[in-house]
Amino acid sequence: MDIFLKRATDSLTYTSLCICDDIEERGLEKVANFYYRDDGVKMWNIINKFVRGVLGYYYKNDSDVKQDPELQKWVEDIFEHGFLSNENSKIPKELKTVEELVKYVTMVIFTVSAQHSAVNTGQFDYGSWMPNAPLSIQQPPPTTRGASDRDSFMNSLPDVNATVNVMAALWLLSNQSSDFVPLGQYPEEHFSELIPCEHIKVFQAELGRLSAFIKDRNIDLKIPYTYLDPELLENSIAI
Repeated sequence: MDIFLKRATDSLTYTSLCICDDIEERGLEKVANFYYRDDGVKMWNIINKFVRGVLGYYYKNDSDVKQDPELQKWVEDIFEHGFLSNENSKIPKELKTVEELVKYVTMVIFTVSAQHSAVNTGQFDYGSWMPNAPLSIQQPPPTTRGASDRDSFMNSLPDVNATVNVMAALWLLSNQSSDFVPLGQYPEEHFSELIPCEHIKVFQAELGRLSAFIKDRNIDLKIPYTYLDPELLENSIAI
């Protein structure tokens, strides 16, 4: 399993998990009608503001971060077991400042809520037409341009039974879970202090405004982009 995990994470970097850095690194700042970027950056900024407010209440200065052994162990465990101590990933293995902590926690929340929705929720929408995402290819791909025809294309596709199984899996993955809890809703009420609770209220209000903006924009889109609508995002991956 470690071998497969290593291969899967070889190209995964801290930058790729932080949408603002990722968009800049890939030169996608000016691509038109890029709703993943537009909604995702807004979502990142809303989460970042919330995280900054809550963590700023508990961590008053950089020394508080450095001297928190449980926090440092948590970050170290993620680096060691989640990224197999891959130095090239630039994933932090320790945190030294409040600013580093805010960015790191923002990345975690964004990844398990918004980013997961962006790559998961549309699987059935686009993969249910099987040639978009075939389970397997039954013949070697052509090596010469123009050598493929309708028959060779059809013969390369998986059979009906395999296709049905994949479509069922995509449908299940794309559906909202029965115990769905929207981002920003905390039924367990872990926080009781006044200031963190106020930050939660502000967070919920900003998520509501973003949701309204996305719905309003989607009215004029031929294919609405809904995957980063806060109302449809889970607090965390529920699979």
